[in-house]
Amino acid sequence: MMSNARYPDWFKARFVTHDEAMKEIVKPGATIASGFATSEPSTFYEGLWDFIQKEDIHDLTIKQALFLAPHPICLGDTLQSEGLLSEWLAENGHSSGFFSGLARRINATTKKLEGLKRLIRHYEELRARRIRLVSAFMGGATNIIIPVNALTLSLYPEYTGRNTTRMGVTDMHSVHFPDALESMGFTADGEPKVDAFVAVMTPPDENGELSHGPANGANSDIIGKMLDDGRVALMLYVNPNYPFTRGWGDAPNTIHIERFRKLAEAKKLYVVEDDHRVPALPARSFENPSPPELAVAEHVVNHIELNKRFTYGRAIQVGLGGTGVLAVRALKNSGWTGRSYTEMLEPFTLDLFEAGKIAGTHFIEKDGRRTMIDGKMVCTFTIAEADSDFYKKIHNNPAIIIAASSRVVIPEGFYHGLGINNILAIDFHGHANSGGRYQNHHSGIGGGAMIFRGLARGGVGYLCLKSTFTGVDGKLQSSIMPFMPQGTPISHVGPDLMGGREGARLYVVTEHGVAQVSGQTQSEFIKAMIGIAHPRFRDWLKEEAYREFRIKV
Repeated sequence: MMSNARYPDWFKARFVTHDEAMKEIVKPGATIASGFATSEPSTFYEGLWDFIQKEDIHDLTIKQALFLAPHPICLGDTLQSEGLLSEWLAENGHSSGFFSGLARRINATTKKLEGLKRLIRHYEELRARRIRLVSAFMGGATNIIIPVNALTLSLYPEYTGRNTTRMGVTDMHSVHFPDALESMGFTADGEPKVDAFVAVMTPPDENGELSHGPANGANSDIIGKMLDDGRVALMLYVNPNYPFTRGWGDAPNTIHIERFRKLAEAKKLYVVEDDHRVPALPARSFENPSPPELAVAEHVVNHIELNKRFTYGRAIQVGLGGTGVLAVRALKNSGWTGRSYTEMLEPFTLDLFEAGKIAGTHFIEKDGRRTMIDGKMVCTFTIAEADSDFYKKIHNNPAIIIAASSRVVIPEGFYHGLGINNILAIDFHGHANSGGRYQNHHSGIGGGAMIFRGLARGGVGYLCLKSTFTGVDGKLQSSIMPFMPQGTPISHVGPDLMGGREGARLYVVTEHGVAQVSGQTQSEFIKAMIGIAHPRFRDWLKEEAYREFRIKV
């Protein structure tokens, strides 16, 4: 039933059922794009794989960054797998004794094997149907690396040690966040690179404005271009559960309903009523962090507190990843105060604002001027845990500014700021990766490089790093290494870390300490990295430093 929102007749005429819209949009040979992360059209992706199978769709390209949920298009029926003894355990699972414990272990093992079998089968069907996922940023639903062991090597030798980016399933599109429009939506000459875009927006308010809700990213740039161009179809979910949020000046987070008229008259607008909850992280995602993550966060906060002369008063930014978010959460009980300017807004930065620790923000105008804004915060997307009240807090909240990544995630926005971000590994050249392991893409570059290059002009930047990780072979390895393994995607290069101007201070932080990297020579940098490496690997790193560079540590 149509909501009570104020829709003009020409817009009402474009309301269709979900199945009708799918039949118009999802066709063989089509390229379909959609929103990123918390702007992902959940209802669309929840039903996409069933629709593809029912309609026997082949030759389809889906452009989507960071699936937040384990949608069937990504995993098939993998999560429905059960162990060989599932039925027995259901009847006798309360039993004690050796056999019960053994049965649980057997069931867990066979469930994993059955799940892996289903996952591989799904990947093979995607390839057989020539269905390609194009992604600028990966998430847990598509970045699973098939482990390397004797069993997987014997069963699935073509897949071991790989994730979808190296299976012919996901086509990685390495692009900086603010460059998404011309990289993924339209060419430099204005030609469409997609046949359809799928988005979720709020119903119109009393002024006829529809809001992008919890995230903008590239949505406003791509949809705005589509509405002017008139050649790309739009499947628009109208969802009253989405928070109504606004932008700033000439960077709005809303679109007036009248702008959809051209697309509607061309019969390329398909509007579907939707009541899905807002995409979010699983409940309690920020709870029970690992001891290394807590230690890294504690080091960051302590360093900020001990160096208040150059850390207080700056505009804080936190990147996607648990360790940085933990540091921001801990700042609430510190003496720090300042401002905010960030790519991502999460609950703990909002807590700092509500506690009076954040006085305001700024915005970069198109001519490069920085406009100072008190009593507000800027971001390009928000993210929260399921079942939290975060989205209610940002609904119609005049303090929240959400704008396109092309206007927010730009280096000049982070000049003289305070950034807390995450990386996965770093080597003796200062090359760091935040988006890959070995040859596999793990996430993506996102806004990381743009932000850190901005912080390198007068800012203070922390790169958070857990000192060890478990490789695909199950062995513990050092995250600080002489050289990146061949084929590793690189996010930052040495000059990004060892440079800096106008008083910039850049640091790498592990659970074993804080090391300044800006202004360092290679020998100084190597010694600093060994000093914060896991003790188990320090002797090896010292040997490698001398063997490769004749540096004695």
